[in-house]
Amino acid sequence: MGGEAPMEEWEQAFGVDLRPHLILAGRPDTIRRPSGADQLPPGAHAALSGAIGRCGLQDLLIVPSAARSCGWLRHRFVYTPPCVLGVGERAAALWVQALPEPGIRALVPFGEIAAITLHTHGTRRHLLVTGSAGRLPVRYDVADDPVMEGLIIGLRRRAAGPPAPVPPVAARYAALLWLDPADELATAGPKTRLIVVTRYELVILRPGRVIYVPRSAIQAAGIRSRSLVLRSAGVDLDLGLRSRKTAEAAALWLERVSGDHHRSGTGS
Repeated sequence: MGGEAPMEEWEQAFGVDLRPHLILAGRPDTIRRPSGADQLPPGAHAALSGAIGRCGLQDLLIVPSAARSCGWLRHRFVYTPPCVLGVGERAAALWVQALPEPGIRALVPFGEIAAITLHTHGTRRHLLVTGSAGRLPVRYDVADDPVMEGLIIGLRRRAAGPPAPVPPVAARYAALLWLDPADELATAGPKTRLIVVTRYELVILRPGRVIYVPRSAIQAAGIRSRSLVLRSAGVDLDLGLRSRKTAEAAALWLERVSGDHHRSGTGS
C-alpha cells in the first residue's frame, strides 16, 4: 500500500502481541450489518443518527476490533478497537469504542468529499474517505469485500452530485466503474495506470489503488511533473501517474468539460 498506513489517534501500539488479551475469542472477526439494535455497542446508533442524519440498521456496519503487525521486522503491533461505520442522510462517520470515551472520531459530509481511495495489498484493504475538514479510514480484509463494496458504491453515489458531460472520445471499460447503466466512459493511459472519466466521477486506477473523485467537487486541474494535480472540495490532491502525456490529457479534459458545464449552467 505504498508503505505502512499511519496510525489513527484512536489506535494503540504495543511492542508485544497482545491480541489474545485485547480481542476476545469467539467474537465475529468480519465486518457485518447488525440484525438488531442489541448487536450495536451502547450509544453508537444514537450518536451516529445525531451526526449523520437518519440511518437505519441497513446503513450501519459493525467493524470488529483488530490488530496488525507493522514496522520493518514486524515486531510492533497496532490494535484497533471496535467501530461502527455509518452512512446517513448527510454524512459518513465512524463511531469508535475507544478511550477516553466512545464516540464519533471521524466524520465527512457528502458535499465535502474530495476523494474516495481504496488501497489493496494482498488480502488487506484500506478505505480512505478524504474531506475538506477531515478523513475517515477503515481497514479490513478481503473477506469483507462483498459488504464493503456495497458501502463504497453508496458513498460514491452520495458524493457524485449532478452528472456532467463526458469528453467526446468514449470507450467501454469495466461495468464496476459505472454509477449509472447509461454512463459513457472516456479513458486514457496504459492499463496499469488508467484514468476513466464518467458523467459523475474521475476514476484513477493504479497498482494496488483505486481513487474516486466526484466531478462536482473538482475546482481546478493542472499538472506537476508527471502528476495530475486537482483541487477537490478544498483539498489539494496529487495523483501521480508517471506519464506527463496522460496527466496533460486528463487536465485538458477536465478544463474543457468544466468550462462547457459552467457556460451551459449560466445560460439556463
